[in-house]
Amino acid sequence: MLTINSLKDIMDSERYRIVMANSQNEKTDQPSFKKPEFKIFFILLYTSLALTIFRYYGSAEFYSNNISTSSGPQNQYYYFLSSFIILGIIPILISTLGFKMKLTDIGLGIGDFKKVIFFILIGMPIIILLAYLSSKNPAFKAEYPLHRAFLAGQNKLLVYLLIYGLYYIGWETFFRGFMLWGLREHFGDTASILIQTIPSCLMHIGKPDVEVFASIVAGLVFGWVVLRCRSIWPVFICHWGLGVFLDIFIIYG
Repeated sequence: MLTINSLKDIMDSERYRIVMANSQNEKTDQPSFKKPEFKIFFILLYTSLALTIFRYYGSAEFYSNNISTSSGPQNQYYYFLSSFIILGIIPILISTLGFKMKLTDIGLGIGDFKKVIFFILIGMPIIILLAYLSSKNPAFKAEYPLHRAFLAGQNKLLVYLLIYGLYYIGWETFFRGFMLWGLREHFGDTASILIQTIPSCLMHIGKPDVEVFASIVAGLVFGWVVLRCRSIWPVFICHWGLGVFLDIFIIYG
């Protein structure tokens, strides 16, 4: 037979259960930074910081206005090197030292060699054709080459185009390596391709409108190719080739 005391004990125990349940719910409602979530958080945070720093302090204009007013291509070399360091070297260090990823985990290995060669052989003729057609567009002629003095004389052009490769190594390492592979395990293939395409496109704002729209297509296609090949190198070669051949066609056209 229940007594008043036993009823009180039951009520107290029920209150305790409810309080503990509510407390547990409150704990689960609190933001948590488990390892996968922290990785995503840090990748997206560094993306915001890196692209802002690169835009304002890694540009050729920043070099010309704050470091040197030299008329040579040094300001462009500074721009290319900024891309290589801010978008390339630092993300590699974050991935390998911070996230304990291997270089192959972010697409910096050879990958599937046969597919890499296949996409280079298929992609380069298309790239050369696009570069030639773009070189006839007045908007591209007004934008490229980035070092305008090459339109009058081609001294050190080869050195310039080789160093230009540093820019594309940084670019592809960042978007198709650090972002794409870093986000892929959490978001999957399709979403990670779309996510890295957004900032890649926005970084083209200010370029000819055709180039901005083309960057959306390139972001999707390059992302897909990198995941198929497990390597950024075929898209690096194609992207660099586009920049090189566009300059050559404009300068000598």
